[in-house]
Amino acid sequence: MFVQFLLIWINLSLGEIVIQENQESSETFKIHFGEPKIIKTITEAEDAVLDSFEKINFCEVKQQSVQTTTQQFTIIRPDEFKDYEFENDTPLNFRQFIGMVHVNDGMIAITSDSVAYFMKFNYNKVLNEHSFTTYGNKADFAGVIWKANLQDIISSTESKEQLPQLVYSKTRNLAFILYSDSAQYFSISEMEKNSHLLSIHLISNFIVREERGLTKEVEGYLFSAVGKAGLDIFKILDDSVQFEKNISFKDFDIKAHQLDLRDFAVLKIENAKYQLYLLDSKLGLILAYIYFNEEGVKFEKVMEIDPIPNGIAIDTKNGKNVFAAYQDDGVYFYIEYLVDFTERTFSIITKKYSNYRILDIDATDEFAIISGVSNHQIVFQNGYDFIAPHKESIRFSQIGMRDFEFFKYSNSKDELKNAAAQQDDYQYDDFFFGVTATNAFLTKFKFVPARIVCFNDNKQLENSKQFYVLKYNQSYIINNTISQEKVIRTTKKISVEFVKPFLFEQQINIIYFILIVLGVAIFFCVSAICYKYKQLRNEEIRLDTEIENHQKKDINETQNQIKFDESRVIKAPSIQEQQL
Repeated sequence: MFVQFLLIWINLSLGEIVIQENQESSETFKIHFGEPKIIKTITEAEDAVLDSFEKINFCEVKQQSVQTTTQQFTIIRPDEFKDYEFENDTPLNFRQFIGMVHVNDGMIAITSDSVAYFMKFNYNKVLNEHSFTTYGNKADFAGVIWKANLQDIISSTESKEQLPQLVYSKTRNLAFILYSDSAQYFSISEMEKNSHLLSIHLISNFIVREERGLTKEVEGYLFSAVGKAGLDIFKILDDSVQFEKNISFKDFDIKAHQLDLRDFAVLKIENAKYQLYLLDSKLGLILAYIYFNEEGVKFEKVMEIDPIPNGIAIDTKNGKNVFAAYQDDGVYFYIEYLVDFTERTFSIITKKYSNYRILDIDATDEFAIISGVSNHQIVFQNGYDFIAPHKESIRFSQIGMRDFEFFKYSNSKDELKNAAAQQDDYQYDDFFFGVTATNAFLTKFKFVPARIVCFNDNKQLENSKQFYVLKYNQSYIINNTISQEKVIRTTKKISVEFVKPFLFEQQINIIYFILIVLGVAIFFCVSAICYKYKQLRNEEIRLDTEIENHQKKDINETQNQIKFDESRVIKAPSIQEQQL
């Protein structure tokens, strides 16, 4: 049934799709009665189905899921506030975190009233490495080493009533604080060297905008979405920031609609050449090339994807799997596009509605996080949605998350990447950290692959045997790219026999361990006895040899004592000699 449904669905929806059949050899498993057990883990399965002709099934497929572990600690405490910090009362003077950025071996978080906190990671808590300097409380994954109130340097009253936006430039190691009408920046290196004195630089040629949305730094350029004004681009120089260009509807030959950007993503593909993904409020997704050369900034419009209004967020990591979130009359949904800039084509892989509010999207090489207020969803990128029709949504909770970023090893020392490679508990090196209203948190993922779980406690079927057919789908990958024309479907027959364990069978591993320990102990005891016996035997032989040598010496000495010296013997005269 599953195969027929899959084939019909594919033929109707996608046309010419090659399904590569893969038949694996059958397997037999013996399961103890009354004991649940995972008989098989299917790490490569993006979706799995277990068919059976039995009336009562004791085995089922659990689809891949995710487990999380989170560390967090409180930074902003009400009892730490000073009265003078709230003398200039503003609507945003409630001192809560609203954003953060990832910097070298740490992060900078900023509050609603423009107070910046600089934190450094304690890697002994991040990856159990003890060779790094500890900051703050060594029991926490990070510690605050620097704090600055930036309200005094805000240039206008309007800015004091706006939420500040924090941007980090990795290429220049600078932090930017942006408002609609002004912007400042300071050096992270200078902040690390001198925590009591910091030089804040104003961007004199910063363009005043009525609306300023997402701002990102890419290879020494600042891209800032400014609503109906389009996209502002600044170039970061050694000692200043220079305005380069504004992208408006004229650059994309859009006559019926004024460009109104909500979000964007930029991906570098070659030197001075980038792919640009713009999410417009009415036109939806617009794809373009952007070039940086000596003549300035140039654009080349690639295509417009089906116009979907009310865009929220967009992101991509590989440039092909593009995730975008929208809302329609209070209903939130996300779409995964598969785009090809070279062929100027696109297709919709997944379109899913959400029962919670979507705030942002962040993509990695393997998946994307569709983040909400407290509930968040993980979406794996794949070739087609039909490849995983039975896959349930993978959700996790992070209450009060205001902002987060994935950990990037490029921002840290080489030791960290080596340490991460030795961690067996987590399949993906990427994990994320961020801030809530008052806390900092660090979340690690552990992805659990699809598996077959069996359990039988029916005494009438205590010694029964069941037969199953396992089918699972996976994308066909060639040259690290998911094929659009081929899908791998694997079939495997499985037989499961439920048996009653013999006496002490459940403790067999412990018994084996005890026997091994006893065997090793007996071996060493026998070896010690043999070694001692050999020592005693050698000592006995040595003593016998000494006794024998001593006896020979005594005999020789005795013989030497009874031997006469003939030269001194006086002979008695004979009778004849006496008669003479």
